Amino acid sequence: MFYKNNWLSWSYDGVEFGHKTLPQSKFEFHIKKTIDQPLKSHKQELLQNAQFLRDQFAEPFDLMFSGGVDSEIILRCYTELKIPMNVFVFKYENDYNVRDVAHALRICNELNVTPTVIDFDLEKFFENDALHIWKQMHVTRAGRLPHMKMIEYLDNIPVMGCEPPCWKFVNNSWQFELDEIEFGQLIYCKTTQRTAIIDWYGHSPEITLSHALLPRIQSMVKSGTNVNYEFLKHVLYKDIWPEIAVRTKRRGYEKLHTQPNAISPDLSGLLEFQKYIDSQSVSNHVCYFSETQLFAML
Repeated sequence: MFYKNNWLSWSYDGVEFGHKTLPQSKFEFHIKKTIDQPLKSHKQELLQNAQFLRDQFAEPFDLMFSGGVDSEIILRCYTELKIPMNVFVFKYENDYNVRDVAHALRICNELNVTPTVIDFDLEKFFENDALHIWKQMHVTRAGRLPHMKMIEYLDNIPVMGCEPPCWKFVNNSWQFELDEIEFGQLIYCKTTQRTAIIDWYGHSPEITLSHALLPRIQSMVKSGTNVNYEFLKHVLYKDIWPEIAVRTKRRGYEKLHTQPNAISPDLSGLLEFQKYIDSQSVSNHVCYFSETQLFAML
């Protein structure tokens, strides 16, 4: 079971938890109403999810820690619960992710956590491994592929926080988003039969619902005006953990003195592989739900 009480599942070409065997395979989400108890606060639901997942496995957890806020929340939950986990920070050649590594090491130092830093050669990855991995999942973004190779470096249960609950401003209103690409890593792990916790936030529907009820999210949705959601995401988690530093979201491939999302032209392997993906007309299914629809489903 990938999700608590099987509240969320996916299918490819009608096969539940199936594989994306072709670039144009038909993807669908399936949601079941399973919440039957009063909600706790969002923080309490996060901590309860952390404890529940820890109780399901005998093996240690290996957190793939990017230094972004998504993985930072997971680390803070387990640290607060005094549940040990191994922390791994992957460092790219030529300081391609020097900003993220600096944030990751700073956060680990604040939390008195000793990470393991692993050197990872991106160019070599795109030369030797990217195509094989891509054919297992057929994602639309080349930047998602290195994370799959990183899992091979870990001996225990890999843990990733792909995406907390996400809202997008669509057609002049705020909509809850489910995006196929966010399931790519999970689909790859299933395809390769690797036990892993990839969609950490999505495991519990209570996390999604308690997030939607946060005052800042409620105010945003009711305003009907566009705001910087990535900035807001940092702020609402800073409300819970004041130590969190609000920072600009980046892709994780920017060198020093570059703008966010400015991938260095030196990363020719990534850029060329993205061109290859773009030539394959890969499908990617995205669903949007209004606040009313989301509450009715959950």
